[in-house]
Amino acid sequence: MWNGDGTVEFNGFRVLYSEVEYVRRIFERHPETASNLGPKNQLVKNAYMNTLLDLIDITCLAPQELTEEELRDAENTLMDLVGVGFELDWLKKKLEELCVKKKKMEARGARMRELDRMIVEQRQVLLELEVELKNEEKEAVSDSARLGFEDVV
Repeated sequence: MWNGDGTVEFNGFRVLYSEVEYVRRIFERHPETASNLGPKNQLVKNAYMNTLLDLIDITCLAPQELTEEELRDAENTLMDLVGVGFELDWLKKKLEELCVKKKKMEARGARMRELDRMIVEQRQVLLELEVELKNEEKEAVSDSARLGFEDVV
């Protein structure tokens, strides 16, 4: 139901018209989402729905776009929403997956930096060996050269 203020009534929530499709998909895929929601006050319910939509937006970000603090805040927000009656096991699972990806990405980044450091060290060793080889080659050429008459006499 259109409210004339850019919002629409949907499943007991007043949401922006631009967000109706998102909210519809949430309830279509997860009908239990707000089945145990405690607050009856429309403003409070709307605030919780906006928080849920913001949390979903955060969960859609790539792991590298989030800090550890932002992930902790997202987990706390999720717990707050669950605390008021939202059924969000589906979102909790996605947020946990995001945290695991973030940790893997950080570990992979550390491993890549370590490998890069090792490559730089090995290149330096290789350069030193090449210099040593050139010196040996010069000495070998010098040692194998024929002596001239003047060198002998």
